[in-house]
Amino acid sequence: MTDTTTRPTRALVLGGGGVAGIAWESGLLIGLMEAGVDLEAADLVVGTSAGSSVGVMLRHGLLTTEHLQEVLAASEAVEERTNDDAGLPQTEGSQSYSSTAFADAKLDATRGVTEEQDVRAKLGEWGRARPVDLPEETWVAQIAARLPRDWPEGRLAITAVNAADGSFHTFGAQDGVELARAVAASCTLPTVFPLVTIDGDPYMDGGMRSATNADAAAGHDRVLVVACSDEGAASPFGPVLAQAAERMRNESSDVFTIEADAASRTAFGPNVLDPASIEPSFLAGLAQAQAVAADVVAFWG
Repeated sequence: MTDTTTRPTRALVLGGGGVAGIAWESGLLIGLMEAGVDLEAADLVVGTSAGSSVGVMLRHGLLTTEHLQEVLAASEAVEERTNDDAGLPQTEGSQSYSSTAFADAKLDATRGVTEEQDVRAKLGEWGRARPVDLPEETWVAQIAARLPRDWPEGRLAITAVNAADGSFHTFGAQDGVELARAVAASCTLPTVFPLVTIDGDPYMDGGMRSATNADAAAGHDRVLVVACSDEGAASPFGPVLAQAAERMRNESSDVFTIEADAASRTAFGPNVLDPASIEPSFLAGLAQAQAVAADVVAFWG
């Protein structure tokens, strides 16, 4: 067991960003570990959406280029088989996604509501009224094909939002929830993927509160946050990264953030759910790791 009494406690926060985000974060973390950053020694890993999948792989010691190639090949085969069985087109989200409609729904959720949880509940109500063609169990199976079956030993917090009441949850090994189901819930963008049932309640993407949910790492001495995009200064849905970081710093935590640079954002392309973004995003993550490695080594210790 690691002795945490002689060193600062450390948390790693991994934000959302679609399949492009998974690829970019994977490349970034692999590059940082190759540069000598012992990310596997984190006392806590917090994962939201794309970050939940990357967090699982990191915690299981499987975040390597070779393993990622194996996972992609296996998951593509499962998706093709399960979608054929269900009579669905060979895409993860069988229903087309409209960013305009989603933006309108988020704006509508803020009207006449002041409490963050209530705003999220309104967005969840909108999502529940628009079910997708992809069956829930098929979606969970697709996620399961990419991940180890069991929860890792190290502390892992996977974020999700209850689509019925808007409450925010972090799931871990202690909660008795199937790992793939927790990750699927955290990755469920409403109207693209089906809401995921946990203990009888429907859950949606943890990003419906915050793209990073960095405040879930509060109380740790050093918090390293990896974000695919800038969340802005404030949000009616929950605390954005800037707010969470300020609060944690006021509580004596050191916070270091890595946001996708211009080259990485270009690699993401116009649709972060497009599989064509995977390879360029991964390579962009590796390149950005080289640029920030020295600073991260100094911060992480």
